[in-house]
Amino acid sequence: MFASQSQALKSRGFTLVELLVVIAIIGILIALLLPAVQSAREAARRIQGGNNITQLAWALHNYASTHGALPSGSLSDRDDSGSSWCHTRDQWERNGAPWTVVVLPFLEEQARYNKFNFDEDFTSTSDWPSEGDAKSINHQQWLKPLGKYQCPTDPHSHSEANNTNYLGVQGGGGVSAAYCYNRSRTFFNTGTMYHNSRVRISDITDGTTHTLLIGETKYVPLKPHRPNNKTYGGWASSARYDGSPNAYTQASAVLGINAMPGSGGDAISAGAIDFFFHFSKLFGSFHHGGAQFALADGSVRFISEEIDLATFRQAGTRADGFPLGGMPQ
Repeated sequence: MFASQSQALKSRGFTLVELLVVIAIIGILIALLLPAVQSAREAARRIQGGNNITQLAWALHNYASTHGALPSGSLSDRDDSGSSWCHTRDQWERNGAPWTVVVLPFLEEQARYNKFNFDEDFTSTSDWPSEGDAKSINHQQWLKPLGKYQCPTDPHSHSEANNTNYLGVQGGGGVSAAYCYNRSRTFFNTGTMYHNSRVRISDITDGTTHTLLIGETKYVPLKPHRPNNKTYGGWASSARYDGSPNAYTQASAVLGINAMPGSGGDAISAGAIDFFFHFSKLFGSFHHGGAQFALADGSVRFISEEIDLATFRQAGTRADGFPLGGMPQ
């Protein structure tokens, strides 16, 4: 009798209802666990991105200590007047190394730095390789990735080799030095790194703790953003200034974060807009709620996209003489 009862118990399995309950419980646990896992992963990616921008900020400081000034945001044979920035001729112009290249020795990337030829032009965009030759040394280096310029949260950092997520701050405030191409491109000279700039740390009279140096971007024109146009930029892109929509620089104006209302840019969605119309006037990231910036003192801050726009723009200027939030109307 006891043997038969024991055998019956051993042969009894789960009922369909019990199985469904177990599956439902497992589903609920997974649903609760996944957001926590994703949040932990994003926190780790954000820390890594913060480390990247910290290294870049200190590399810029070491460059300034060695050379007496911060590097230019970008270089070309055009002068720094608005009429030259927005000139309309289409002929080639001499383009020098951007800040992202000249700081390589201070990022422990001396070997990579030595592979560039500083006697030749540097690539601005894919349509304009160095010396007009896609086989040139500088263009071949332009095509190769460098993880120190890529935020791991940006999906393009895993698919686009020469993507960059960090631009210099060319200026802010309310007045642009120049608007180009139907006012879609902005060029400032009130920040820390801009066209042909040579800003010393002592020139940042508003205070290095109140002035932005570099910031995160998700608006660099890449192949996925421009499916019908082969012109796009990269981490080692030099300057290209003309009246066409393909002008490029390694710095952006502080006019908005994540295309927030009033930033001067439309809502950003890949494929819906041309990133060349936005990258020079917006900062932003794939982090939720804002982007990371390095201040001129080398510290890193996460700035919310809800920041007062006037205060944010003012932080992009190095010497307006007013405290943050105190700019006259």
